[in-house]
Amino acid sequence: MTIRRTHLLLLLAALAAAGLSACGRRGPLELPPEIQAQGAALKAQQAAALAKNAPKPAPGQAAPESPPPPIPGTIGNRPPEQYPFPLDPLL
Repeated sequence: MTIRRTHLLLLLAALAAAGLSACGRRGPLELPPEIQAQGAALKAQQAAALAKNAPKPAPGQAAPESPPPPIPGTIGNRPPEQYPFPLDPLL
């Protein structure tokens, strides 16, 4: 009887481990916050330099379109307070 119980407990533990192994965020791992902040600052500097050096359209011509905004929830555009992950405390 104890062998059956041990087998059942091992099976349940294996099922729980398999179930939790699939949990996680989709996509590549995120960089540490310090690196992300440096990257955001560098992108802002590059954007400011491009805006400063961009040629102005001639009178009567349409201004060039700005790039579309980033998709919310993608890497680099995911505020933690808006997209919490419930298993983060386990990590």
